[in-house]
Amino acid sequence: MRTLRYVTADVFTSQPFTGNQLAVVFGAEGLSTDTLQSITREFNYSETTFVFAPESAGTTRRVRIFTPGMEVPFAGHPTIGTAHVLVATGEVQPTADALAAGEMTVVLGENVGPVPVRIRLDAGAPTWAQLTTALLPEERVEVTDRDAIAHMLSLEVTDLLDGDYAPAGVSCGLPFQMIPLASVDAVSRARLRVEAWERVLGGTWAEWPMVFAMTDGRDTPDLAPHVRGCDVRARVFVPSGGVPEDPATGSANAALAGYLAARTPREGTLRWEVAQGVEMGRPSRLSIEAEKRQGGITAVRVGGASVVMAQGTMTVPD
Repeated sequence: MRTLRYVTADVFTSQPFTGNQLAVVFGAEGLSTDTLQSITREFNYSETTFVFAPESAGTTRRVRIFTPGMEVPFAGHPTIGTAHVLVATGEVQPTADALAAGEMTVVLGENVGPVPVRIRLDAGAPTWAQLTTALLPEERVEVTDRDAIAHMLSLEVTDLLDGDYAPAGVSCGLPFQMIPLASVDAVSRARLRVEAWERVLGGTWAEWPMVFAMTDGRDTPDLAPHVRGCDVRARVFVPSGGVPEDPATGSANAALAGYLAARTPREGTLRWEVAQGVEMGRPSRLSIEAEKRQGGITAVRVGGASVVMAQGTMTVPD
């Protein structure tokens, strides 16, 4: 038997008991992928990460990311949360220069490639982190049946936008189906019909739906203080990954930044604040941005706060 150490955190929030839960596990070297998957199911969070010594020059740590159903090449809340935990627990120490500057960068070697994470420091403690995706947005249109998409979400077809804002698959390392809706109310009313999802999106390149609507600067009464004033309300469903609904999805929000930036005439640094997880009682706040130059997107970033919640050990078969 082997004893592993773990740390849990709430990610994309500054408030305990909100945001997206994450378990970060240390000491799993040599364990099989099946064992790592079993440990992930034991936590039963939307994702669990396993931290190893760096395998590539220029990376700080090697990280593998699992949902309860599978290993994924990249995900935002595990990347942000793992970077925060590494610094918060002293696994990675800020240099004197980082302390003076009030920020540092760790680079996580993930299956998608190296992912840099910039971390703000307050007296040496991490307060906020921002990743830059390893891959730029890729967009594909596979599903165009608006009636089928609306039925899949238990909505009316009039709840879906069209034209430039028709549904499209987008990936910055993990594909999601972007489904813009006409109102925040429609976002809240959405209910995924799994059987319909299997027919409409199951097995496609971007099979996991992200529904979202622009808020037009208006907050709804159900919003917690830390997610007020956001530009976008969003929800993400990951049925084939063992996550019926996710409270905060950095990889989907990276794709959202790419989707919105591609449809924004303005260039430069484009920014949006996103509230997710509201309907689940786990309100989360994600800061997304895209660099747009000469009509092309040159970088995508996702940021947010994290809160360390618990530390402990678990014993597993070696």
